Amino acid sequence: MKPHRGQVLAVVGIVVAVVTVGVVTVLLASNTEPGAGPRVSATSTTRKTTTPPPPPPRPTLTVDSGCRIGQGPKELVKVPQRVTGRMNRAWERIEKWLAANAPATAATLAPPADPGLIAETQRQIGVPFPAELVAFLRRHDGAGTDMRAGFALPPFYRLLSTRYIGEEAKMMCDVLSKSGHDESVGWWWHGQVVPFAHDGGGGNLLLDQRPGRDGWLGDHSEESEMRFDTYPRTLTELLEMTATSLETGGVVLKHYRPKVVDGEVLEWDIIP
Repeated sequence: MKPHRGQVLAVVGIVVAVVTVGVVTVLLASNTEPGAGPRVSATSTTRKTTTPPPPPPRPTLTVDSGCRIGQGPKELVKVPQRVTGRMNRAWERIEKWLAANAPATAATLAPPADPGLIAETQRQIGVPFPAELVAFLRRHDGAGTDMRAGFALPPFYRLLSTRYIGEEAKMMCDVLSKSGHDESVGWWWHGQVVPFAHDGGGGNLLLDQRPGRDGWLGDHSEESEMRFDTYPRTLTELLEMTATSLETGGVVLKHYRPKVVDGEVLEWDIIP
């Protein structure tokens, strides 16, 4: 017998499809018989994806950084005998004092650098070495090792070997060039200065080889400008002042005095 209009038809497994904008939902009506499982719902959603914008371009320097990597002179400057003699006399005073009072520090002084290596390093970094630095390295090619701290010029600058001078100079030029900040050139660093000692925290003692400077002695810290008013005018003068401080126990650079630890190691005390 045909069912009458208006009657409710009980159908097992009815599938109802509901279509909305961007979303299709399929509802499966479960069996209403006793013991039937729960209703199952499946939903599929289409979402619009977006591509993130590209990063802004890295800024580039628009001024001359002074960096001339690989373009330095192949030949060393001729060192006058008076420069060598004065440098060696200062070193002799320091060496004598260290041997008698701080032998462990004395042992860290390296032998002379090979002149060929000095010349190759200045060619690589693109900066001619001043005569004072050549005489300095011909006496000692740095001090200490990666595993042992060596002799330090006051207050805490460890001497770099010729090889590390090259690495430090090239690294500083790379940082300067990639910074893209024109105002950093000549303020924070310049490609025509030569670092020859470091403090282990990004700071250096340096010699300025920009035109008209001719090896002015200065320093530089990681987050501040190069300064040329803290130290004497030349590297030789600093070495002589250091020797006098060691010999007399007096203050050098206004705030530092030598101290020997355990009868072996030289340190520099800060004097208020």
